Amino acid sequence: MKKFFMAAILTVSIFFNTCFAMNRADFGLGGLTLDNNYSEVIKIYGEPTSKPGGWAQLVSDVIKYGDNIEIGFLGKKVRYIVTTANNGWKTPAGVYVGMPISKVIEIYGDDYKTVTREKPINPNEKYFYYKWSGTKYSWSEPVDEDTKYILSVIVNNGTVTAIELNQQTPEY
Repeated sequence: MKKFFMAAILTVSIFFNTCFAMNRADFGLGGLTLDNNYSEVIKIYGEPTSKPGGWAQLVSDVIKYGDNIEIGFLGKKVRYIVTTANNGWKTPAGVYVGMPISKVIEIYGDDYKTVTREKPINPNEKYFYYKWSGTKYSWSEPVDEDTKYILSVIVNNGTVTAIELNQQTPEY
């Protein structure tokens, strides 16, 4: 009987320690991941509505679908994905623009970092990645020694107004 209780306690402990832990599979948006490449994105979503070009050495190309989806690439690999509208794009766990932040925290747990920006750095910025205000809640997962995936939601008045998925490397 003592072994049964020890096994039960161990099982419950493992469950509670892992139920909120994020893993690489959680870092997706709209059916895409940071492992996708340019041709896979085009195959899934077709030709973009615009290609504003890259910025600096960190993103070699940017494509947009409508006025609320932006995907940045380094080389031909996805570097970041942003959506700024409730357009059907969700994370694998079901997080979407318009969801209350309390629900997001229920899903991903409270191991997040926040940063608040009262107004966009430049309201005329052409890239969504830099054009946000509100509070950014971020969860991350190391991929290897130098790289981590970051999932962020931008929140205004308690509601998700944007979702951002990106890959952080030493130069970024």
